[in-house]
Amino acid sequence: MDEGDNSAAAKRERIKAISRTVHSIPVEEGGQYRPPKPASAPEPPARSWAAIAAGGVGVLSLGFLAGLLASRRRA
Repeated sequence: MDEGDNSAAAKRERIKAISRTVHSIPVEEGGQYRPPKPASAPEPPARSWAAIAAGGVGVLSLGFLAGLLASRRRA
């Protein structure tokens, strides 16, 4: 009888373990899997107009310099 008690107790423990696993999965009404809620995205850093203008001036000056060097090579 002791053998039967051990197997019944082991079976109950397996059923409990399966139940804990199944019930830990988030489920919507209707039994569909519910993915975790996405975290809110952090706000992008505020860009100042001065930084944008400085970047534009830098790009224009590089383009002008590249044009000067290209014209010197041809001449």
